[in-house]
Amino acid sequence: MKRIALVVLIAIIALALVACGGPREVLSVEEFTSRMEAEGFSVEDLTHVWQDPFVETFLLVETGDFEMQFFVFESEADARASFSHIKGLFEDARGSSSSHTETNIANFNRFRQTTDGRFEAITRVEDTLVVAQTSAENRADVNAVFDLLGY
Repeated sequence: MKRIALVVLIAIIALALVACGGPREVLSVEEFTSRMEAEGFSVEDLTHVWQDPFVETFLLVETGDFEMQFFVFESEADARASFSHIKGLFEDARGSSSSHTETNIANFNRFRQTTDGRFEAITRVEDTLVVAQTSAENRADVNAVFDLLGY
């Protein structure tokens, strides 16, 4: 009986990981840039102006519809701390009408929030972070970019 319960538990955990995507593959700076440029986006390396000693690379994508930032941190711990900080800022800015989703599995964290006509998204994979902000109307487009990136 214990063996059957263990097999069922393992199957449930495996199914949950598959359903949620399991561990994510971290993107290099080159891969992020390549994927974004292939979709027609311009990627700007602003590492030289970013004043955070824990950030190794900071890339910016700005369009008329949204802004997306890609960070590479010195360590996964630094990326986790930054994810928590930015998520907290998003939560503190919640308006009277809002909805959000959050996923924390394996090597990544994801937070999405729609509030007062704004859409905010952040995903951490290992030592990288992607942050985006746009109007709620552009939410589907931004989510499509996150899907393209595997984030």
